[in-house]
This record gives sequence, structure tokens and C-alpha cells, in this order.
Amino acid sequence: MSTAKPKRYNNTAILLHWLLAILITGLLVVGFFMPDLPKTPLRKVIYNLHKSFGLIVFALVLFRIYWRLSHAVPEHVPGSRLQVRLAHYAHIFIYALILVVPGIGLLASAFNHGFNLFVFHWEPLFTVNKALAHQIMGWHGVTAYLLAALLGLHLAAFFWHQFVQKDGLIRRIWFTAPY
Repeated sequence: MSTAKPKRYNNTAILLHWLLAILITGLLVVGFFMPDLPKTPLRKVIYNLHKSFGLIVFALVLFRIYWRLSHAVPEHVPGSRLQVRLAHYAHIFIYALILVVPGIGLLASAFNHGFNLFVFHWEPLFTVNKALAHQIMGWHGVTAYLLAALLGLHLAAFFWHQFVQKDGLIRRIWFTAPY
């Protein structure tokens, strides 16, 4: 059995990366504007969809972490020791925040109205405490902004690799044949 590292991520990891990227981007954009929506039935639908897709992201990232830990990954892109460490810890923090943000949102819902997972309603898990739910929701927003900032740095690192370093980093996580 070969112990050589692959040159790119496997198709499952690539699919999960891009699916999560699309879902998280949508959730962040919608989430930043949701509090300003007028209190109409449409707002309730948007909130419930946000919660439903947030739970899907939570489950997908758990699977993504399992997949990452159980399958070979490419070598780090050549760079200084500091760059390699920063990339490593940035990925750890991204995964952590992708778990924390929806986890906090669900916790806030557990003390509030409960939530709908698409068409299925889940009652609040705890005694309704709107003040506590509001505080927890504040942390949901703070961690969402932290996640957005970290994803912005992730995107900036991609552009740096792609257009400054020109090291072909995107080939490792894109739907192409191995190079």
C-alpha cells in the first residue's frame, strides 16, 4: 500500500468543501439581513429556512471533519513554517466556527420558540426564556461575523496563492483530474 500523499483532495472532500461554501455564504448573507426584515409571514419562513439550512451545515461539517480525519490529504503547499502553521490553525478555527455558529443558533432556539426543520416543528427544549435566548442570539451574531472574517481571510489566501504565488493551489480542491 502506498503512503504517498495525494496531489489533490478526493471527490467527496471537494464536493463537501464547495457545498458547504455555497450554503455558508448564503446563510451568512441572509443572516446579516434577517433582523432588518419587516415582521411578516415571509420573515418567519426565512428564519425557519435559515435554521433548517444551519442544521444541515452543522451535520455536513461533522461529516466533513470525519472525512478529513479518515482520508489522506495533500501535502501542505510549500511555504514558510509560519505560513503552514497559519493555514493549519485557520482551517481548525474555520471548522470550529462552522460548528459553533449553528450550535449557538440552535441553543437560542431551544430557549425560545423552538424551530421548524423545514416542515417538522421542534418544540423548545428548555423552559422558554426570551431574555436568555436574546443573549445567546447575540453570541450567534458575533460568531457569525468572526466566521465571515475568517472566511474572508481564507478567500484572500486563495487569491494570493492563485495570482501572486501562482502555485496552482485551486487544483487541489477543484473538480478536475489529478495533476
